[in-house]
Amino acid sequence: MIKKHRVYYLYQAVKYGGIRNAADILNIAPSSISRQITLLEEELKTSLLEKNLRGAHPTESGELVLKYFAHSLEQEEDLLASLAALQGLERGKVTIATGEGYLRHLATIISQFSKDHPQIEVQLSAGSSNHVVRKVSDNEAHIGIAFNPILEPNLRVHFKRQHTVKAFLPPTHPLLNEKEPLTLAQIRDYPLAMGDISQGIRQIIQRVEDEEEVTLHPTLKCSQLHMLKQYAIGGGVTLLPEFMLYEEDRDRLALHHLSHPYFNRTETYMITRRGRQLPPAAQKLLVMILKMFP
Repeated sequence: MIKKHRVYYLYQAVKYGGIRNAADILNIAPSSISRQITLLEEELKTSLLEKNLRGAHPTESGELVLKYFAHSLEQEEDLLASLAALQGLERGKVTIATGEGYLRHLATIISQFSKDHPQIEVQLSAGSSNHVVRKVSDNEAHIGIAFNPILEPNLRVHFKRQHTVKAFLPPTHPLLNEKEPLTLAQIRDYPLAMGDISQGIRQIIQRVEDEEEVTLHPTLKCSQLHMLKQYAIGGGVTLLPEFMLYEEDRDRLALHHLSHPYFNRTETYMITRRGRQLPPAAQKLLVMILKMFP
């Protein structure tokens, strides 16, 4: 019988791009991880991991073992949910990966969900659109909510919500005197804050840069969207989805339309991994998000 804890260490080494990286995250000695992977390779009589300067990558055999591991985790999750259902218990754990811009909306939904289902634990991680896609694809999240993600074939889309990206500025900013929608060429003359390229919003901006043949040189690069908004409150410019303007921001921020049509066609996606049977707890929360998401 395959020792599952050994497969777990193989999974962590691949996930974090190397044995040393995985050891740092797990707070154990690299030799311990290496030893467990070696024992697994001896047990299965095949090489499972390729190590090079770019990190650790599974061999073809390693890919098969990792697929087995992911499938076994799904089966275990389904079994526990089914046993709880037989006993009339409503228990479970739901993992969500989301873009930072949706945290406020999700907080309201999850709060209501927890009142209705107090025995169900919700785990939430926030990050870029790429982060969300990876989490769902790798079975590390049941549900993903992402802004303009690059979708993979193994993902299922449950809803799309269309949004507009606008320039966020302080109410006294000179660009607000412009009557027409702003171009990137106009914006680049002012202090500008932008996010990381792994974020959906930054990828949209880059596409417009290519279309308009303009290169922006932000004075602040930051992966935290709320920091970008604070930068605009302080006097700069940033480009964000309109839904990130909250009621308490209206005295401190003004919005201006952007000229390129890409900025009017951005979308929020809720995704799950195609073929994955969501446990009852995750299915309940997914239904609530579908009903309550703005």
